[in-house]
Amino acid sequence: MVVEGLSENLIGKKVSIKTTSNETFEGIIYGYDQQQNCLALFEAGGQSKNRQSFRLFNASYIDRVTQTGEPTEDFFKGELPKISKEKVRDRANTAREKRMHALGQDVSIEAQDVFDAIERTLRCTWDGTTIVILDAIKLSHPYLPENLKEKDGVSAERGMQTLEQVKKILKDRQERQNRARVK
Repeated sequence: MVVEGLSENLIGKKVSIKTTSNETFEGIIYGYDQQQNCLALFEAGGQSKNRQSFRLFNASYIDRVTQTGEPTEDFFKGELPKISKEKVRDRANTAREKRMHALGQDVSIEAQDVFDAIERTLRCTWDGTTIVILDAIKLSHPYLPENLKEKDGVSAERGMQTLEQVKKILKDRQERQNRARVK
């Protein structure tokens, strides 16, 4: 898809970008990669005059780019922060460890999908093949709302509130799956 007004010649120029969702952004094009279909927009000031930020766009979602002027002399004062390979590696290791703890042992793909759907909203863990949600609710195979049970010792109010949340998550997940099957 060719975006109206977008070219590598605009790097360093002040522009106004209109997205396909009708949002408008203004700044200076810092970079544009046609192969990756990606544009970096430098935004200076905004709410705080000392604030400088970058916004990345998938060019597929850009409707139009209009040049509004040449950059001022204060274009991009400062340096980009240094990237610590150690910190990136540590973050990746932490994310991998977190994901490993979220993977159930000897559970079906559907069971893992249910766990992942619940975990996006509520803290949960595996107890064998049973999903334990907020240490208050258990969900056993076949992972349907009728298989939800309160754990012993959980207050009725807390248990009921958590039950309702999990039922809504399961219902939404089922509706998404049904829509996907229709397509």
